[in-house]
Amino acid sequence: MTKRITYIDNKRFLANAWLVMLLVMASAACRQGEQKHIGHQPGSDTGMKSGMQHDSMSDMNNTAKETNWHALPTNRTVIARQKVIAPVYSDMNFNIPGNGYIAFDTRRNRKVSVRVGGRIDRLYVKYNYQYVRKGEKILELYSPELNTYIEEYLYVLRQTNDTILQNRARQKLQLLGLTPVQLQHIDQTGSASLTIPLYSPFEGYVLFNPSASSGMGTAGNASGSMGSGGMSGTSNSSPSIQGSVLSDNSIREGMYVSNNQTLFWINDFKQAWGIIAFTKENEKYIRKGQPIVITSELLPDRPIQTSIQLIEQVYEGEQKFTQARVYIPNATGIMKQNSLITATVSVPARSLVVPAVSVYYLGKVAIVWVQVGTTKEGNAVFQSRVVKIGHRGNDKVEILEGLAQNEKIARDAGYLADGETIIQY
Repeated sequence: MTKRITYIDNKRFLANAWLVMLLVMASAACRQGEQKHIGHQPGSDTGMKSGMQHDSMSDMNNTAKETNWHALPTNRTVIARQKVIAPVYSDMNFNIPGNGYIAFDTRRNRKVSVRVGGRIDRLYVKYNYQYVRKGEKILELYSPELNTYIEEYLYVLRQTNDTILQNRARQKLQLLGLTPVQLQHIDQTGSASLTIPLYSPFEGYVLFNPSASSGMGTAGNASGSMGSGGMSGTSNSSPSIQGSVLSDNSIREGMYVSNNQTLFWINDFKQAWGIIAFTKENEKYIRKGQPIVITSELLPDRPIQTSIQLIEQVYEGEQKFTQARVYIPNATGIMKQNSLITATVSVPARSLVVPAVSVYYLGKVAIVWVQVGTTKEGNAVFQSRVVKIGHRGNDKVEILEGLAQNEKIARDAGYLADGETIIQY
């Protein structure tokens, strides 16, 4: 019985051992299959991940290219649907405008002065720019000195028949400014009035010139009824009268005038000056002798063709600027003092030009908006760039530096500028 039990136990032990071995073998086979499956699966994952990564990088690059424009500074880059143009080389005549006014030609000034001292009893020229005609009475002068010479002349006529002495006395009065008509009246009446009328020797506009007493050689000589001149020895015969001078150099009734004192100037205004000022950037193109077209506000439909005769540097009101002078004929007297004029100078040039609206000015700096790219939606991307300009007309601007002919710029530069933004360039 004991042997039989032992046999049965051994048989069970062997069966269990075989079962364990089978389980171990099955487990090993399962592990090997899993390893093979795992060995194939990572390769597939890597390929998928690599493809996905490639697509992702491509999308990121495309996105970066699209968003790069938006990342640039807003005060230098503008994205807009603005029309673009290209600069062109062309032969053009730039019209340089200027503004000015009409002035008297000082070369046509004629001086009116008295040859004897006295007091102005009556005055008929009372304001500046008053128009007088030749031979028109301008004042009545009370002059003790002149009355003394007239009495001497009458005494010679009554006391002697010496024609030489009479002619000398008569010539003396003529040199003092008396006209032949006045001398004839003295001969007929045998007496002289207390006041002597003085007549204008010229025709034109009266000008009270503060610097007339200093002597202006270009203003013309004085002649006529009471023009400049004098006679030696006359100052010793009577005390000299000290003349009065007002701040504006005008004269008034009751004033005293001295020997050879200038009363005023007369300008016939048959030729006028046009004084024209140009802007700072255009004045360097103005030359003497250049043709110029003048348009007056009094004759807007009748332009005047002339040329620049003088360019002068003027310092006035603590400011320095350049003026051009032209000579304008005015025989009919249509031009008036201080009337406004406009001038146009044509300057030929061949260079790179753009429309005037395509240039934007930041003080002394000029910029244009250059197209540097295009967005996905088709909008143009512009960046500011400094350019050096030359001639500047009403509709065209010459570009000297900073822009090439093959580049494109925005048509309207001011449209892209924000008034509240400080533009970088």
